[in-house]
Amino acid sequence: MPIQSKTEPAKISAGEWQSPGQLRGLLEGKGLNTGITLLRYATDVVGEGPTLHVHPYDEIFTITEGRARFTVGDKTIDAEAGDVVLGPANIPHGYQNLGPGRLDSLDIHLSPEWIQFNLAGAWDKSSILLSAESKVNRDGNPP
Repeated sequence: MPIQSKTEPAKISAGEWQSPGQLRGLLEGKGLNTGITLLRYATDVVGEGPTLHVHPYDEIFTITEGRARFTVGDKTIDAEAGDVVLGPANIPHGYQNLGPGRLDSLDIHLSPEWIQFNLAGAWDKSSILLSAESKVNRDGNPP
């Protein structure tokens, strides 16, 4: 027998969860009584992206436009529109726009709320991030 849902059908308009003109958005699942949170991240700036960070839950990245270079632990993963990348719980990860043009992603957090611990204050603008170790000292602090 199917399990009965605890939620009701709902529509959340773009203006309710995305910042107009900012190319960003956050929709926490706890407000919808669900176990996932959505983040939208988009940028037109090559080399820009979310700083190296961790979550206490898995995250699934879906690239909807453009190309990105991910660092997930000690792995470097290049992805493009239509690709999906997994960021396991408690593994340092981040990504940058490889260009040309816009990078747009919808990131699915397997948690009813967004919990993030940043490990680096900003990307090194002089190069594309190649490994997590280049951004974190052994003590867990940014270099």
